Amino acid sequence: MENRMEMTRRGALKLGGLAAVGLFGSSMLAGCQPKESPRRGENVGGASGSVGASFLQAPEPITDFAQTHDYDVVVVGAGESGLSAAHTASAAGARVAVVQNINTAQTTGNMAASIDLTQTDEAAVQACVSFINWKSDYRSNRDLVNVWAHNSQEALAWWADEAQQGGVEPKFHDAVLSYNGYDIHLHANTYFHVEGNHNAAALAIAERLAQQGVEFFYNTPCVQLAVSEGAVTGVICKNENDEHVLFNAAKGVILACGDYSSNREMLDYYSPDTKGFDLFTTFRDGSALCAGMWAGAIMTPTVHTKMIHGEPANVRLEMPFLFLDMHGRRFADETCCRMGYMNNFARPYLAELGFENSFGAKFFSIVPGNWESYYEQWKAAHPYDISQYNGANKVDPSKWISATSVEELAQKMIDYAAENELPCDFDVQTVVDAVTRYNEVCASGRDEDFGKSAEFLVPIEGETIYAVPRGSNKLPAILGGLVVNADHQCLNGEFQPIQGLFAVGNASGQFFGGVDYPMDIEGLSIGRAITSGYVCGAHVASL
Repeated sequence: MENRMEMTRRGALKLGGLAAVGLFGSSMLAGCQPKESPRRGENVGGASGSVGASFLQAPEPITDFAQTHDYDVVVVGAGESGLSAAHTASAAGARVAVVQNINTAQTTGNMAASIDLTQTDEAAVQACVSFINWKSDYRSNRDLVNVWAHNSQEALAWWADEAQQGGVEPKFHDAVLSYNGYDIHLHANTYFHVEGNHNAAALAIAERLAQQGVEFFYNTPCVQLAVSEGAVTGVICKNENDEHVLFNAAKGVILACGDYSSNREMLDYYSPDTKGFDLFTTFRDGSALCAGMWAGAIMTPTVHTKMIHGEPANVRLEMPFLFLDMHGRRFADETCCRMGYMNNFARPYLAELGFENSFGAKFFSIVPGNWESYYEQWKAAHPYDISQYNGANKVDPSKWISATSVEELAQKMIDYAAENELPCDFDVQTVVDAVTRYNEVCASGRDEDFGKSAEFLVPIEGETIYAVPRGSNKLPAILGGLVVNADHQCLNGEFQPIQGLFAVGNASGQFFGGVDYPMDIEGLSIGRAITSGYVCGAHVASL
């Protein structure tokens, strides 16, 4: 296979610069209900392989269709990646169908990130790619991250303009990320201010695409992929009459179906550390991903990156003050204070509750009155660990629990827990004892309990002190999909591309790789989804 990265990255990874690869994957028709196991090596799912998980068992092929439709490109999914793929494929002259398992276009989130290439030179772009790889435990596919880095500005400009023409206007947020001595200029579309947030933009764009000739088929879930001589040739769906419909795709099928974050069996198999958290949706069931694996595509090796966040902007004080759990006890070296990682401390508490109450993931950050005086100093020394912003939205202490004494604060925490049905069982004295002990540790300058750096040992004191209810108990997304190359073409068990099959957004893997979704580039997940669809749609249309 050609080594694309021997070419200049900016040239090789520009939209339209990704050459097609025509090698064949495994040969089989994929289906909906599992009936027999796939052949060894075809559907490698996790460390233990593909055998043993019912969702990986390939069904009998469906051959009887109530209807057949012919298109150039069939996109499975009407989220941000699917809409973007449909746009560029249609704009390139392809006849495009979008099949969606629910009755509407749908996405979530508030922000979408891009790199401002007018202010960021190539060295800084590559530093950003390296930064994402570092934050992904060095499991990222650098080619895929480069696709986002070099095309996100164009893709997100289209998204913002298209949504605005549909009546949904974004607000823009700019930031600078410094890494390895390079300044990376980031530009994001934000929709915090819009009812429905980012989904409002998606609905407007879907309507405009339909007006431009893209054909949408809602309530039409993908149940199989049609495969002929190793190449994926179409999508088999069920309509609202429970009939099978074949959508032929002359140029290719693009899986933009999102993740499997509402499929408990798949979560237990690929991401067992999500047990006990609330599932964000009911329709991201992974069925189209399974169809891809039944057609020979392989899944990103476990463990997949989980996105567990959702704290409102006014409580996202990511500073290492005292943390107290649902028992009123200190539970960690608070240096790890970023929202995206805090869920990892929650599992013992979720287990205590039999994994039946996700509120066990909640905790309190106890904050001194002079907290703000430490922010700039700590942020300068630890830029990737400290934050008090969600996009341009800053924390609001007036929304926190406040008191003039530890005793008063503890009682208000108890009252808050009762009002919000949090499973807290502490009394006032427990909190007083925890704060007293912590202040003793701070006075000594040596943390004999958790070994926190003396730099962060700040006592809880002041005319006003605060308790900030923190912790997210929901699972919005899993960032681990089918293995793809730089063209977003799915690979088989021999890491060869499968003709006719592509995956974008959260249906595609190897962009992220860490245990948790890093929050350092806010909006990266949505920005990556829009960009991957934008690039892939044009590429498939060119075949």
